[in-house]
Amino acid sequence: MDKMKKNKKSQAEIVGLVIIVLLITIGILFIVKFVVLKENPNTKIDFVHSELASNMINVMLKTTVTDCKRSSVTELFKDCAAVQSHIDCDDDGIPDSCEKVNETIKIILDESLVKWRNQYEFRAYKPSYKEHPLSSYGKCIKRGNVASATYPIPIDMGTLFVRLDICS
Repeated sequence: MDKMKKNKKSQAEIVGLVIIVLLITIGILFIVKFVVLKENPNTKIDFVHSELASNMINVMLKTTVTDCKRSSVTELFKDCAAVQSHIDCDDDGIPDSCEKVNETIKIILDESLVKWRNQYEFRAYKPSYKEHPLSSYGKCIKRGNVASATYPIPIDMGTLFVRLDICS
């Protein structure tokens, strides 16, 4: 009788040890899954780049160019995309609205994104002529996470799209 009590007690101890080993194993699996294999979320960086792209285009399109009858960049893009140009920018030796808008965009991008060392791609294009944009600057070397902003500008013959990609 004494021997049976010892066997049952031994079996209970072994079951207890097995449960403890299982709990430790499950704990280690959770640690590996959620700590060691955890992807590094760049949520803040993605949000900042997304907002930067959106705000850059917004400010850029509202910028006024004093040399061209105080026209905005949006108006210069519309004039550049039109069949017949109506805005004369000849005061500073640049007669064409396309040349003036490209010069203005380059200055804005150089004084902001280039100085801040952000990789970017800027394009202004008509959907049917995407291979031949009206304006194009920058090149993303690595295309990991890309934050983009695209603004449509209605023109006489369709829509002109202005797109800024900020790469990280």
